[in-house]
Amino acid sequence: MKQLFYILIFVCYSNISFAQYTFFPISGTVTYERKFHLHNFLKRTMGSKVDLDIWDKSSLEFLQKNGPTELTTHHTLKFNGMETLFETVKEDYPANYQNALWYIPLKSETKTYVNYDKGIFNKLLPFGDDELILTDSVPQVKWKYTDEYRNIAGYDCRRANGLIQDSIYVVAFFTSQLDVPGGPELIQGLPGTILGVSIPSLNINMFATKVELNNDVVSATLTKKKRVVPESKESVIKILKSSVYDWMDEKAFQKEMSKILF
Repeated sequence: MKQLFYILIFVCYSNISFAQYTFFPISGTVTYERKFHLHNFLKRTMGSKVDLDIWDKSSLEFLQKNGPTELTTHHTLKFNGMETLFETVKEDYPANYQNALWYIPLKSETKTYVNYDKGIFNKLLPFGDDELILTDSVPQVKWKYTDEYRNIAGYDCRRANGLIQDSIYVVAFFTSQLDVPGGPELIQGLPGTILGVSIPSLNINMFATKVELNNDVVSATLTKKKRVVPESKESVIKILKSSVYDWMDEKAFQKEMSKILF
């Protein structure tokens, strides 16, 4: 009886010790697969417009007939401590992807670095043959937790519904088994890492396919061009408005910015 008593005490103590020292990884890389339903997006955003010029109409018809129904791209989120770097995996796309990629609301060429301790982010944006780096405080996302759960890439995740920029509805699945409060692009702010995202209005679904744990350092350097330095959100918007998007009216421009500065 004494031996049985001591064994039970040992097992209970071991379980308590294990619970106290549960391992929560603080560094690694999450790989996501992003699916963008092109046909649905075109129907929703352009199909209802009656003021399309001949070029826009012909381009739309061409994509609907010859373009892919869905675009699949891959992205990585490197995390270490309270720093993350989100970027697109470079890969060769099918020929019919080339024109269609232009329509993806969240541009694939961007890179986003976030430092959660400092509460700031830097985002690299393509600017013709050049680049811009936008720096700003990490935006707030309004989250509401649900009782729905899902296993993604081997991690138990809980669903939360969010509102970005007070207008964009997003569904996210996060895991508390990974400590960094980050996710794809600037979708963040939950008590754990976001491994799944759905944005119905943009016809985008993005889910992790694997999580690799490592000790890689997250670099805040987004470009090798030394003359490209971080600029404020106001400055970047002013540059874009006076050059790339100078043909847009104010309403259309603000809508485009909400996608680019997501």
